[in-house]
Amino acid sequence: MGFAEIAISPSNPTLSTLATEWREQIGERNAGFSQVRWEQRLRVPVTTLDALIDEYGEPSFIKIDVEGFEAEVLAGLNCPVAALSVEFVAGALEINDACVNHLSRLGEYRYNVVAGEQRHFRWAEWQTPQAVSEWLSAGAEGLPSGDLYACRSDHRLLLNDA
Repeated sequence: MGFAEIAISPSNPTLSTLATEWREQIGERNAGFSQVRWEQRLRVPVTTLDALIDEYGEPSFIKIDVEGFEAEVLAGLNCPVAALSVEFVAGALEINDACVNHLSRLGEYRYNVVAGEQRHFRWAEWQTPQAVSEWLSAGAEGLPSGDLYACRSDHRLLLNDA
């Protein structure tokens, strides 16, 4: 659908990003990024989630881990999907709140969190959009990073909990 410039950190290539403002500010807002330098640029093709769904069908799950560009990725989604996750990092939690707000416009979702690289959900009960927004606004318990999971309210994972 188009092209964008990705900034690459040669010493940490997994931290490549399309998010210019995030890249310029995250080192000041999160000490874990203070030494990261995005010294290379590359023009890359980009598309939308809607275009991918049109081509391949609705996915069972979408993982979005795009270093500060999560809200922009979700902006290209205009229909509710079954489940997805978006990365969060301290110092940029407003991005995740924007993701929750966008998903709330698409449908009814419930949320849970995996802290860092752990492999279990943080909460026994899936949270409402309001509860997770409050958690994000309060600083996400000081967690440095993790993944915010969203399941559509009719997802079997949530129905099994009932």
